[in-house]
Amino acid sequence: MRIQAQAARRAGLLPRLGVVVAVAGLIVAAAGCGSSSSSSTGKTIDITYWTQSTNSQINYLDHWFNSTHQGIKVQGEYIASADETTAKEVAALKSNTEPNVVIGQDPSALPLLAESGKVVPLNSELTADTKDLYPGIKASLYYKGKELGIALGGVGDYILFYNKTDFAAAGITSPPATWNQLVSDAIKVSDPAQHRYGIYIPWGVSEWISYDWESLLWADGGQFLNSSDTKVAFDSPAGVAALTTWVDLVRKDDAAPTTSYAEAGSYDGAPAFASNVVAMIVEGQWALSEFKGINYGVAEIPAGTSGHSAAGIGVGVASVFDKGSTAVNNAAIEFVNWLGAPAEGAYFTAESSGLPSSPLELNYSEVKKEAAQTPTYSVFANQLETAESRPTIPAYTAISTYLSTEINAALSGQVTPTQALAKAAAEGDAAIASGAGT
Repeated sequence: MRIQAQAARRAGLLPRLGVVVAVAGLIVAAAGCGSSSSSSTGKTIDITYWTQSTNSQINYLDHWFNSTHQGIKVQGEYIASADETTAKEVAALKSNTEPNVVIGQDPSALPLLAESGKVVPLNSELTADTKDLYPGIKASLYYKGKELGIALGGVGDYILFYNKTDFAAAGITSPPATWNQLVSDAIKVSDPAQHRYGIYIPWGVSEWISYDWESLLWADGGQFLNSSDTKVAFDSPAGVAALTTWVDLVRKDDAAPTTSYAEAGSYDGAPAFASNVVAMIVEGQWALSEFKGINYGVAEIPAGTSGHSAAGIGVGVASVFDKGSTAVNNAAIEFVNWLGAPAEGAYFTAESSGLPSSPLELNYSEVKKEAAQTPTYSVFANQLETAESRPTIPAYTAISTYLSTEINAALSGQVTPTQALAKAAAEGDAAIASGAGT
């Protein structure tokens, strides 16, 4: 189970509601947030939701909501593993067999679901919960001005890990605060003859490659898309500078391995850091258990030329499907509201050992306890202030594939950074224009 969760999170699917359903904690949360809701006929309204949770976890969630909300009965159903979820939802929408609510959806898939016309906009119903979310999480919930879901507690991001022993041997007293410093430090601690390198740059064709690189793009002031989401924007001077930084670390500075350390279907390269091949790596919380034998420290992703740090966020979202009844839709919205409230978010965050979707969750005892037990927690949480989520457009998956392919080509020396981004941009624009992903 742990290995499967790590693999899914490395693929970019960082939050998993299956591990965030609180057991004992939900008793208190549900009791504190109970309400009374019923149809005009006085009959109980049945709400079905799809999730990636286990049956036992579904049972807990059903029990604590139903015991505190009169007139509504929710019932969860396991849908599929994370990588199969969207396809099953699309098939259900086509055959009119979709549930009332879907839980744990990645925001990047929301536009695809919304094209069915069955996703209920939540702009007014969830204003209170949405306004307090971290900016990057909040932005991911909107498509064409409509809020398509609410973010759940238990999100994930990534930060910089560095080997304290390697840094001390090189006379480096603190982690790099900027990418220029990171490059300098990486060169200083590298010894290519001994196959020891300063930092790991991921190789291959996977969303992790483009997702990891986007943090440097954002830090250098670049954007993935234009302001209207109609064209890609990463083939900019900022984008070229960001990719050149990666390519130079590999090809000019000999400060990063020229081979992949991907393992078990993941591309983050954690084994490179765990085996002392590299002194720095960008990683998420899922890697903590693998780094137990390393004397490491953590820091936020270094700032780029824009002067600020940036990282990617993995978010799980709860969305409501229109079933043709105002009463039924309102009951489903009430359930989603309950899931997205800070109290429940705090429990979800603590039980998943994940991160809060809102800073408000940091004030709850469960999250404080989790933070106190995990020395790296505060750095991961602080990174959320400047983190961003995947672009919420139907063509994102296609664009990411094109981009990671061309990044890999640039790292291999087959093309220049400018050529790589120009080709990925042309392919990405064509994907947007053709409605790829729809």
